[in-house]
Amino acid sequence: MNNDLLEKLLRAKNYRDVCPDTVRRVWAECEKRYKKAKDVEKAAREALHGITGAFMTPLEARQLAYDMQAWAIDKTDAGLERMLSRHASTRERLPLSDMDALWQRIAGIIGRPRSVLDLACGIHPLYLGARGIPTVGVDISGAAVYAVNCFHETYDMPVSAGCADLLCPGAIPGEHFDVALLFKLLPLLERQEAGGAARVMSAVNAPFLVVSFPTRTLGGRNVGMAANYPRWMAEHLPGGMTILESFEARNELFFIISK
Repeated sequence: MNNDLLEKLLRAKNYRDVCPDTVRRVWAECEKRYKKAKDVEKAAREALHGITGAFMTPLEARQLAYDMQAWAIDKTDAGLERMLSRHASTRERLPLSDMDALWQRIAGIIGRPRSVLDLACGIHPLYLGARGIPTVGVDISGAAVYAVNCFHETYDMPVSAGCADLLCPGAIPGEHFDVALLFKLLPLLERQEAGGAARVMSAVNAPFLVVSFPTRTLGGRNVGMAANYPRWMAEHLPGGMTILESFEARNELFFIISK
């Protein structure tokens, strides 16, 4: 019975855009907590609803596709900014001048990378690719992964992405990268799996990591979140890693980490 319900969930319209490994992982975790099949299904749907809340809406995905086609005409920064505004994570870092300033600050510490691994990337690789920075992304949103790969195929940009769950085996590419980006990601991993944040950081094959945390709530309130993260990082940083620098930019606190 449970297998039938899991297959039903995998085929559900609301979760077709979610990495299948994520659906299976969430289902397995719910099976450990509940005995009745209907309780497992309810809990899994609630968990997946929370996860997909950060995804692009179908309307945003359609608007992004249109923006990408329009960008072929002039490839302006205004057009790039419109594309990046279609996803919540990149929208929060706009305007484009702020994103450029952030990247210049990162590059000033670690040097300009020749290869970037962007974990839970959303559509951020569009920005990096447009700035000529080769990037491989990983995300559980099929729409975001599709957009990144379309950007590569349409404009021959040095970007690609794969749909994978970072808490599942084989999700993190094994090749060497100059830097890995883990923006607003680590606490989410840790809430889903104790030790998950350190495990993912350790699995990355890169000499530098750039980790970020939100400093304000979704409503824009400052509730002292920035004060907690240095302690959180100290508690979860794997052995052998060192925090080179930390700084705040807009509503994010960034840590530059050396492995």
